[in-house]
Amino acid sequence: MTVSPFGSTIYKGLFSDEEISSLFTDQAHIKSLIKVEMALAKVQGEQNIIPAEASENITSVLNDLSIKPEELTDGTTKDGVVVPTLVKKLREAVGGDNASYIHYGVTSQDIIDTALVLQIKSVIDIYEKRISDICKSLATLADVHRGTIMAARTRSQISTPTTFGLKAANWLMPLIRHQQRLSELKGRLLILSLGGASGTLSAINDEEAILTAKGLKEELGLDLPPLPWHNQRDNIGELSSFCALLTGSIAKIASDIIFLSASGINELSITGGGASSTMPQKNNPVLAEAIVALNKTNIALSSGLISAQIHNQERDASAWQIEWMTVPQCLNITGTCLNHIALLLKSIKINEEVMIENMDNTHGTILAEAASYLLTQQMSKAEAQKIVAEACQKAITEKTHLFDILARETDTYIEWETEKNYTRHIGLNDKFIDHTLNN
Repeated sequence: MTVSPFGSTIYKGLFSDEEISSLFTDQAHIKSLIKVEMALAKVQGEQNIIPAEASENITSVLNDLSIKPEELTDGTTKDGVVVPTLVKKLREAVGGDNASYIHYGVTSQDIIDTALVLQIKSVIDIYEKRISDICKSLATLADVHRGTIMAARTRSQISTPTTFGLKAANWLMPLIRHQQRLSELKGRLLILSLGGASGTLSAINDEEAILTAKGLKEELGLDLPPLPWHNQRDNIGELSSFCALLTGSIAKIASDIIFLSASGINELSITGGGASSTMPQKNNPVLAEAIVALNKTNIALSSGLISAQIHNQERDASAWQIEWMTVPQCLNITGTCLNHIALLLKSIKINEEVMIENMDNTHGTILAEAASYLLTQQMSKAEAQKIVAEACQKAITEKTHLFDILARETDTYIEWETEKNYTRHIGLNDKFIDHTLNN
């Protein structure tokens, strides 16, 4: 196995998102860094902060420049950051006096953080589309199956009747909130990093600093923060927390599917599940299992990124480097979970007959709560619960419907036969589904 399965050719289909991974290759990283340097030279030329001729020369050369990752390895190892060696390569490519105007008035962290934000911006665009598609799939399941009766389970035990539609609505609602969270997060996260050596932007005069910031904002399509955020890493931490929350909600769906498709439950079937090397009857819930594993990994990564908020003084390489090692993995995992759950939802088959059969096998005890409340119309709650508890034991022992026993052993005016209908005991099912779909 490779050092990381996320970069493995063998395991990439299980643990990696090709689209998002492509945004975090060495070449993509270099391209993003150069894009920021080009934008800097362009806006500073437009504002006469650097000579227009130099600006045009720099952007022209950098636009067609290709730098191999291996050209940056030794310098990055020596300096602990890629930008000094990159800038040296850029200046060599431009040559002459104009080369000195590359990277004018800024620092390495400005370039690296802004380049990262640009990469994250592309990832967020992907997330928004995928989450929207998954929400549509779940909304369809909730609506179509609002009348598909099944057993609710609390603490792994059958409790009362519910519907698969309501279960799907419960899967959907957190994702609707995640859409809202992501929209709010964008405003805090997609911001320019521009602070110079120590966050004061003092290498160029005040007016030039303001013009550079405003120009980069327009050129790169990023917002301006109130002040440089070199040592303020809460937004990165929030991104990782969002990712862990999102994959957690997805893993809840996957976990439910694992349970409902398990042998002996069989209320769901997964088409195209995974095979066993020795047991030909197996249809393993591979994507669901991978989602759960990836989410647990994401939780650990998020914890590491939260710890990186302790960014000592004005710049802290050790905290910063945790982000470099962690953010791409976190974003990749989240994208993978989104892909897997989209495929999983398309592959499940709802076995309505088995759902009813599993309920019938309780011999009516799934309606014990309903029975207690029906009896309280004619006696105290304590007395009703005592009668129902004793009747439940008889129902299980005699394999007789609970309501038949209650009809036999109680003198009431309750239409027990009518009350056997599960649909009479699903409460505000339709209203709750409607409320969710209207969000």
